[in-house]
Parts: sequence; C-alpha cells; structure tokens
Amino acid sequence: MKDGDAVRVTTVVEVAPEAAFAVFTGELDAWWRGGPRFRWHPERKGRLVLEPGEGGRFLEVYPDDADEPFEVGRVRVWDPPRRLVFSFRARSFAPDESTEVEVRFEPEGDATRVSVEHRGWAALRSDHPARHGMDASAFGNMMGAWWADLLTAARRHANARARARATGG
Repeated sequence: MKDGDAVRVTTVVEVAPEAAFAVFTGELDAWWRGGPRFRWHPERKGRLVLEPGEGGRFLEVYPDDADEPFEVGRVRVWDPPRRLVFSFRARSFAPDESTEVEVRFEPEGDATRVSVEHRGWAALRSDHPARHGMDASAFGNMMGAWWADLLTAARRHANARARARATGG
C-alpha cells in the first residue's frame, strides 16, 4: 500500500458484534453526522441508507422523491457480523472515481472493536478537489479525524441503545 493511501480508526462499543453491525449498517442515518462536513448535499436534507447485501447501495436519499439520490458507493463485501466493505465517493469525485472503506467488527469480551480503514486515496491525483489542497500527510490526518468523529458518534449511538435496552427503555 502506498504511503498516504489509507487511514485507520478504531473504537470499542458496548454491544456484541451482531448489534454493532446492525447499528452501523441499519441505523446509519441515526449516527452519521449531518451538515456540510459529513453529508453530500446537506442543503437538501437527505437521509443515509445502506442497502444490505453485496451490491447494495450506500445512498443519500432526499425528501422529494423526484430527486435522484446521491450514490456514495456500493457494498462489495457483506459478512455480518464480521466485516463490511463498500466503495466510497466524495461529492467532488468524477463518476469513475472511488475509494474503499472496510469496517471490521471483532469481539472484545462483551464489547466489539469496530475498525474502519478508508483506502484508495493514493489513486487520486495530488491536486484532486477532495484533498482540499493538502499534502498526503495533512490529508491523512484530516480524514483520520473525520472518521474518528463519525466512529465516536456511532459508538455513542450504539452504547445509548444498549443502555436503553438494559433499562427497558
């Protein structure tokens, strides 16, 4: 793998791998942050959907059904509760450009270690708009922080759901 090609972020959630996988994939819109930093067309107030199974689409779907959804990517590997791999496109990507995200769910006692690796950045030219003018190191740091922010939100959501279930809420 080329230097600057991938970022890796890990967190631990207080649920079993099956629940972590279900929250990550089935409740994507509930934990994925909103706004221009995290959504593809935030002004259109879309919701995120991940269609299950290999070939499923990762979409931002908009309230007006006449609007075409933005296809973020496609599921390449669907292996519940262990692994998910999907292609990923930023808003500034050309139709033939994509990167790849791999998410692993590994048991850790009564909890689950969730690891995200976002790779394929080295294939994009150094002046690509998605890089925001940053060199590989600065861009990698930015993307690592971006995914850390998202995984923190996913962890909080999964842990809150687990606590609510435990207390009957």
